[in-house]
Amino acid sequence: MTKLNAATLWRVMQNNGLREFQDVPRHTREEFERRVATRPKHFNARIIGRFEWLLVVAATRSPIGWVSLRVGEPGRRAAEIGYSIIAAQRGFGYATEAVRTLLSHALATSDLQRIEACCVPGNVPSRRLLERLGFIESRVQRHGAVVRGRPVDIVLYDMPRERWLTAHSVAEPAVERVALPESAQAN
Repeated sequence: MTKLNAATLWRVMQNNGLREFQDVPRHTREEFERRVATRPKHFNARIIGRFEWLLVVAATRSPIGWVSLRVGEPGRRAAEIGYSIIAAQRGFGYATEAVRTLLSHALATSDLQRIEACCVPGNVPSRRLLERLGFIESRVQRHGAVVRGRPVDIVLYDMPRERWLTAHSVAEPAVERVALPESAQAN
């Protein structure tokens, strides 16, 4: 994410279906752009922050969601992955492809030793995605998140580096980088 495509992601974030299982921030577009501008520009596991990528269907250049990686503590060598796809584009494998690509990239280009994920117990498609990719359910945390202003339980998942390396090739994935047309980047 950069300031150039932050407005596009902000518009994606306005889809109501995204708030069913997570607390998507309700910032003004200007505030969201300001926040994105302060984030790290390129992934580096030694930098604390949120690294985020806009997901776009290559054939149509339509923005459909995002995938993120948060590094919260220096030296911990762990990060948390997050992802969200608008309701009309779910079930086509986009989230699986994005998470797989991000995991491969993050583990191939850093010394991260663990990737974590969490979701609410009722988000069965997200739980299946994590399990399909080999994440291990570690525990349930009572009131671990807030969704629509209410505390909710979350299921915590873990992907140790060695587990991923054993099950998947971590060669640098071929990721198509598509620039959005000016009309998609404006307001």
